Amino acid sequence: MKPSLLIATLYRVVSCAALLLFAIYAPARAQQKIPPEVIHQTAVQGTALVLVGLSVPWEMESKLDAEALRAQRTAIASIQNDLLTYLQGRNYKIVRRYQEIPGIALEVGADALAELARLPIVTNVLLDRLAGVAQPEGNFRTAETKPASVRMVDPVAEKVPSQLFKRAASNGTVLVLAGLRTPWQREELLSESLRALQRAAIQDAQSYILAELAGTSFRVTRLYTSIPGIALRVGLDALKVLENSPAITNVVQDRPAQSPK
Repeated sequence: MKPSLLIATLYRVVSCAALLLFAIYAPARAQQKIPPEVIHQTAVQGTALVLVGLSVPWEMESKLDAEALRAQRTAIASIQNDLLTYLQGRNYKIVRRYQEIPGIALEVGADALAELARLPIVTNVLLDRLAGVAQPEGNFRTAETKPASVRMVDPVAEKVPSQLFKRAASNGTVLVLAGLRTPWQREELLSESLRALQRAAIQDAQSYILAELAGTSFRVTRLYTSIPGIALRVGLDALKVLENSPAITNVVQDRPAQSPK
């Protein structure tokens, strides 16, 4: 084995060992920030692409006047800078730096992941499934180059209540019921053929929305056959897709499923 390859392999083994030690001995609260899938991917691949939620007061921009919007974006930029200061000297790269939401996308190694778990300004860490090419440290995106996934919507067309964005930003995910834009009547008013067509239209609308959500943080919790809707557990990136989707009429918070007695 070439010396350079041997050194790289040893570095990866040491990093993974550090991560495993962190997972075993870190406080429970810190571990809750890092899902097992993030730990696993970092251990297997050496790094992981993640979305990092940051603790800063936040409101939907459509609710803010110009002065409050500027103040909020300044606060987000400031806490992002604080995070990057804490990560200095650790294995990480910037992937996306957001203006509108309290978060930042990074590629992190084991040492940086352990630091994220310890920092009180970090609320949660999720795998980033929409990441593009990582940017070098210090090369931040401007408003003109932000990705489509964080593009703000027309406030008039807002379909997702602001508290859902807050909950997703704080907790990482939120349970939602999404209404689908498709013709619908109560099934008892329909003939058998029309009922079959209506169910097929509902299924098509569900398939469309799931295709739009591909690559984001989401999980289907219920698929309905007789009403135009779908129940999901979504992250912040998926929630933004729902907000912008022409197939969605409205989004409300869902309740956890009741366990059978």
